[in-house]
Amino acid sequence: MNIDEFRVVLKARDFDATCNFYGEVMSLPRQRSWHTETVRGALFQAGSGLIEVLGRPDTGARPERDEAFDYQGPKHKITLTIYTASAEKAYEELIFRDRNIPGGLQHLPDGAMAFETHDPDGVKILLREPFRDE
Repeated sequence: MNIDEFRVVLKARDFDATCNFYGEVMSLPRQRSWHTETVRGALFQAGSGLIEVLGRPDTGARPERDEAFDYQGPKHKITLTIYTASAEKAYEELIFRDRNIPGGLQHLPDGAMAFETHDPDGVKILLREPFRDE
């Protein structure tokens, strides 16, 4: 099997807040955006992968409950792991833009440094350094 691209698709309850988180707080480059009658979308570059954020169309009216965007189950079963050369530097950059980083920096059992944060829908994001040889 030849894989051309890897993408994680997140259906956001609040499209604008989620895009702000990935674009401004996480500083991921926005590759593309679209808006149709049925969905809004944005694509963010995350290293060699992509994070696609989908949301309801912006109609100006309060949206009705939509199970596709309001379902909360997966946030407890998924962790987006982002590898960075320096978790300490990434932590300093993120804490400057968003003070909501629980737990602070931690040493992992493999010796690497890491920290976690959460997007507006509660999806866990782990920023960590590459595995280290012991």
